[in-house]
Amino acid sequence: MAQPPPRRPLPPPRNAPPGRHPPPPNDARPPPPRPPSTLPRVPLASSHFDENHLPSVLHRPNPMTPEAERQARRRTCRFIEEAGQRSLRLPRVAVATATVFFHRFYVKHAFQEHDRFEVAMACLLLAGKTEESPKKLDFIVRECWKLRRRAQQQQQKLMNQGGTSPGMGGASPTAPMPSPSAGDNLQIDPKSEEYVRLKERVLLLERVILHTIGFELSIDHPYKFLVDAVQNMNKKRSIEGKDGQPLLKNPQMVQELAQNAMNFANDSMHTTLCLQYTANEIAMTCVYLSGKYSGIRPVGGKPWIELLGGISVEDLTTISIQILELVQPK
Repeated sequence: MAQPPPRRPLPPPRNAPPGRHPPPPNDARPPPPRPPSTLPRVPLASSHFDENHLPSVLHRPNPMTPEAERQARRRTCRFIEEAGQRSLRLPRVAVATATVFFHRFYVKHAFQEHDRFEVAMACLLLAGKTEESPKKLDFIVRECWKLRRRAQQQQQKLMNQGGTSPGMGGASPTAPMPSPSAGDNLQIDPKSEEYVRLKERVLLLERVILHTIGFELSIDHPYKFLVDAVQNMNKKRSIEGKDGQPLLKNPQMVQELAQNAMNFANDSMHTTLCLQYTANEIAMTCVYLSGKYSGIRPVGGKPWIELLGGISVEDLTTISIQILELVQPK
């Protein structure tokens, strides 16, 4: 009996290119690959942070020294804290978020390229939206301008008396500070060209910040980690006071331990620690420093490192040194 001829393959669809199989149905088609992001993302923490290779230090033709770059960060962080908490009445978390935005921005940009106080205003504007406590742009511009103007007048007064002031109102590398007279008004004219230009500049910088940080708006701060750590140590009775009594019998000491740790965490925001270490590592160090400062110690003579989860001795030492260098009296 003769064998039937072999089946001929089905012809491809009319619109299909030659030599290609027909595409699978829509429900079986794999998703197209995502194009690589071109945004200059900034990592949450990096152990390879080197202040000698920051854009402001490498900027040409007028580079900053690492010390000058560090001082510019600290002064502007004080400005953000003062404006955010006292003038704008933002929550502490929103102020911390604005500070992290500021640090991340100047990892990719130089102080010589953007006015640091205008960047600070944009960070406060963006952080208020991120932490669900937004403030109007006009209010932020007016209050920040007034705060900076007042600091400039105080600095000018000290300079006229023959002193120097490294305060937060120091001149920006990109905008020379005007010499305010005694009768200068602290309020900016909302109809002036300077006011309109400043608002437009802050809005532009807000978009630049978003692209610089890769739209990464979820920020972890040390506060929740250190509170949880103090509570767990207290529940497990793993820490005691100077008299050797567990802190369960002394809630005031527990509150003091947590509050001092909060203060150290606030101080850490003026450094670049948020670019080098995770929020949990910074929190554990703040608890350690608070215990040393408050006279609280682990039970049974155990070392602190056994109570601080998720941090090594080397990292604990490095973070402690950077915080203590900031808070020690000059």
